[in-house]
Amino acid sequence: MIVAILKLIASGIEFFLGIPFVGGAFIFANAWGPLLFMLLFYIGILILSWRYGYAKWGAITGIAVSVIAVIPVVGMILHWVAFFVLLVDGLLNIKEARE
Repeated sequence: MIVAILKLIASGIEFFLGIPFVGGAFIFANAWGPLLFMLLFYIGILILSWRYGYAKWGAITGIAVSVIAVIPVVGMILHWVAFFVLLVDGLLNIKEARE
């Protein structure tokens, strides 16, 4: 269940980072530090997903987005994609944990 919660938290962060101008300004103001944080966060989620047997595609998508998102406009679109992927992955993990 903790993996699902972490994926939903990551989805919320991706939502914020994908807001036009606001997310980009936050990333630029912190010298791309949020992308590094998210990369490390996704690596942690990937390890936990592997350890507890949950789907790994949300964390892998997040890792790819964190690396490629240094390109400004492409990054915004990728944050949108990551938001939806992580939201679906987190909700499916919650459903799986309840069964």
